[in-house]
Amino acid sequence: DINISRKLLSQWVVRCGIALKPLRDEMLKQILESGNIFVDETSVTFLEKKSKSGYLWTICGGSSADPPYRIYFFKENRKEENIIEVLKNYHGVLHSDKYSGYVKLAQNKDITWNPCWAHIRRKFFEAESGDLVFRGWVLDEIQKLFKLEEKAWLLSEEERLKLRKELEEPIIDELIKKIKDKLITGNILPKSKLRKALGYFFSLIPYLKNYLKHPFSRLDNNVAERAIRPIAIGRKNWMFFGSLNGAEAGSVILSLVQTCRGIGANPREYLEDIMRRLMGHSFKKVHELLPDQWLQNKS
Repeated sequence: DINISRKLLSQWVVRCGIALKPLRDEMLKQILESGNIFVDETSVTFLEKKSKSGYLWTICGGSSADPPYRIYFFKENRKEENIIEVLKNYHGVLHSDKYSGYVKLAQNKDITWNPCWAHIRRKFFEAESGDLVFRGWVLDEIQKLFKLEEKAWLLSEEERLKLRKELEEPIIDELIKKIKDKLITGNILPKSKLRKALGYFFSLIPYLKNYLKHPFSRLDNNVAERAIRPIAIGRKNWMFFGSLNGAEAGSVILSLVQTCRGIGANPREYLEDIMRRLMGHSFKKVHELLPDQWLQNKS
């Protein structure tokens, strides 16, 4: 019959989240060292004196088709500096949409930016007026790329790169050529959705073939979008973070829980075990407590 207030329970959760922060930070370190990352963000509400809209970023990474590590971090706004600061020393492949912060990162010679072809396809899919025959041809060609990628991921790294070079690159070259011609000679209304889709594609031409060069690059950013989806669904239930500390703690716990789900580990078993061992564990060996290491040692 002991009553514990909701406020005290919340404070306990925040303290747990802050205690687990070194694990989230170690996962981020390993993700960035993988040289292959996927990034996305979504808005969330937090309460600090009054209700505000902040942003939760996710970064996933690793050398596989669907990397298991996925971390989250919270910022009070969507300024470019937030993601640029996190990735300022990153070297490798970056998958994302066309948010301006990612476009700026693409100017870094150490970063190979892979814009999301699923976003390109969506732009043309939404363009339901104008030259529908040309729009249909573009969608068909993009669909061919996705079908070929399904086959490519069944092959070895070398064979995957070879298939992309021989079968996918010619499709992209043809798309670039015909879309350029359409923009120059086509009779398209300047404010139409088709014109915007063509312009969106044209602005990405320098980067469209980047995914062909790296065996673990993907045609889309669906890895990050799948990682951000539980946040978009979950916020309808938990609704908001109660404070900045709560947002930080929540992002840490989400990082561990969603990574557990990604590798097939039981999040509750993992967190209960780790919380018992965390305080007595060497900080230099914090990587031993990460979800994949825990699951490996458990089995």
